[in-house]
Amino acid sequence: MTDFTVEQRAERPFVGVSMTGELAHWDRVNEHVPQVYAAIAAAGGVPEGGPIYQYHRMQTATDPMDITVSVPVAAPMEIEEGFHTGAIPAGRYLVARPQGGPDVLEQVHAQMWEWASVQDLELAIEERADGIRWRARTEQFLTDPQTEPDRSKWAVEVAYLLK
Repeated sequence: MTDFTVEQRAERPFVGVSMTGELAHWDRVNEHVPQVYAAIAAAGGVPEGGPIYQYHRMQTATDPMDITVSVPVAAPMEIEEGFHTGAIPAGRYLVARPQGGPDVLEQVHAQMWEWASVQDLELAIEERADGIRWRARTEQFLTDPQTEPDRSKWAVEVAYLLK
């Protein structure tokens, strides 16, 4: 089982692109990652880490979901059309840092929800007819796949904002 922590976090500025995506076609979501890095470089910015996938709304894992593919930056910046800036909100987060990349994420998310319930931690979500909406649910890839091709060694940070 993955270890979980509760951390107080500052707001995190980002540059990103928002879309509706599906797990079955995740390659279409991933193709935005190099475009975001290129937009940051073109604007004279410097990335502050690996890509962050921000989940905003999801009904089931097989349904389309609202997501932002983003890259953290030190401060808000002017960016070209087609991209936007924003900030992941400050607050208390439930955090896990498993190894295994995308292959372990489904299990980690289930364990996090269970652990939060046992610890009486309330996730900052709103349940609606069109799915669950998160104030902040993120997955940040901490390992660069270009330098480590073995997915079982990839580290990912999963974070949920708490109420």
